[in-house]
Amino acid sequence: MKKKFKMKIDKIVDETHDSKSLILIPVESEDGLYDFTPGQFFMLESNISRPENIVYDKTSKKMIASGNNVDVVERKAYSIVSSPTQKGFIELLVKSESGVFAPYFLDQIKIGDVCYLEGPQGKFMKPIFDNEHKFIACWSAGSGIPSSISLMNYSIDNDLDLSVVVFDSNKTQNDVIYHERIKETVAKSNKFKAVFTLTREKPNDIPKSNSKNIFYSSGRFWLDEENTLEQYTDNRSFLSKLLGKETNWKDYFNTICGSSSFINGKARDNEGKLAKLGNGVEDHLINNKIDAKLIDKDQYYLQ
Repeated sequence: MKKKFKMKIDKIVDETHDSKSLILIPVESEDGLYDFTPGQFFMLESNISRPENIVYDKTSKKMIASGNNVDVVERKAYSIVSSPTQKGFIELLVKSESGVFAPYFLDQIKIGDVCYLEGPQGKFMKPIFDNEHKFIACWSAGSGIPSSISLMNYSIDNDLDLSVVVFDSNKTQNDVIYHERIKETVAKSNKFKAVFTLTREKPNDIPKSNSKNIFYSSGRFWLDEENTLEQYTDNRSFLSKLLGKETNWKDYFNTICGSSSFINGKARDNEGKLAKLGNGVEDHLINNKIDAKLIDKDQYYLQ
């Protein structure tokens, strides 16, 4: 049951050039604040000042602002970065995608400001716990990473028997949100892996990994129709079978968080209309005979 919580911004951390993480602490009652599971979100409500008119321009494919600034109360959903096992605060990630809220909110907020959280809400990742899945592949792009971090920390703190592979796609190394934190979290469990792909980095510029559970590649996931899921999760060797640790890539439950184009290849065409422009992660999974019941999606914006 969702509630509304009065919160104070206790800490602001620059994660990338266009994203910040917020540590929010309760001002009044925190009863029910941590009654969530990884994958859920809060509605973040705040007073901001922004132009009176903001509309989507089909030609530039951008939000165009005009008119005098007005003081408004805006609300937007943000997935929870922290785990419900971490008490005393809620962490959210806000990226400055074009719109009526984030660019202005990030430019204006300061430590000590008061805002409100309404929730928790949502059912993303809920099947993991309802059906007791043990093998999880978390696919994310850009600011879709929070739920993956929440899940890993939740698993560690509760000593869950979860195997988690984080597949995270970004344009460049500088765009990877929580890069070091993801690597540090993976290092806490031999059941975790992280696979980073950088779509606009040349192969020679890709970082080198010193960990057997951290991987880097150039380009998009599923490049040239390779089965990315099988490549990083399949474990059916003679030795693994002998040790009783045999796993099949088709055993994995897949969570996908990102834009419409990342999930299902849908984006705005040259006329500004929503169209199928290619294949997303969901398409590749289905094309490789992954049961639709093993796919869960959280789309945070149309691209």
